[in-house]
Amino acid sequence: MSESHCFAGRFLLLVFGALLITGCATMSNYPEQPRVSLVSIQPKDMTLLEQRYGLQLRILNPNETAIPVEGLHYSLEINGREFAYGVSRQEVSIPPFGEALLDVDVVSNLLNVMQQVQEMSGAPQKSLQYRLSGKISLSNSRVKLPFDYHGELKFSPAQAATP
Repeated sequence: MSESHCFAGRFLLLVFGALLITGCATMSNYPEQPRVSLVSIQPKDMTLLEQRYGLQLRILNPNETAIPVEGLHYSLEINGREFAYGVSRQEVSIPPFGEALLDVDVVSNLLNVMQQVQEMSGAPQKSLQYRLSGKISLSNSRVKLPFDYHGELKFSPAQAATP
């Protein structure tokens, strides 16, 4: 092996090691995943092929270190099917053991909505299961903090009987 190949190999190993140490150090600042939950959903713009909804998300930081949010990407599933997805570049710093509310948008398409309507057209639903998942990008690191939240929307008997 030539001397230049040996040097290149050592250099790549050094760079990889530095990235690994940086990533581990950042993750050790956040031993627990942030909890991101859905506070509300409101329809915004509706066209034949695309629908936009406004979501309000609550982000809880269970860690001893502030979370400097640079942005996030997320998806919303209803009853196990993707319903909507979105991204946000909204910046916020969530204090240690604190929380923040973020107003973000999601986009759904006609196919996603039609699949949901078709599944719900059978027997009356007493509840909807939803899942909000995604990743938070940090302003001080390349590491992304994952989140995954499950919830249930329960209907009263009068709501369940309404078409």
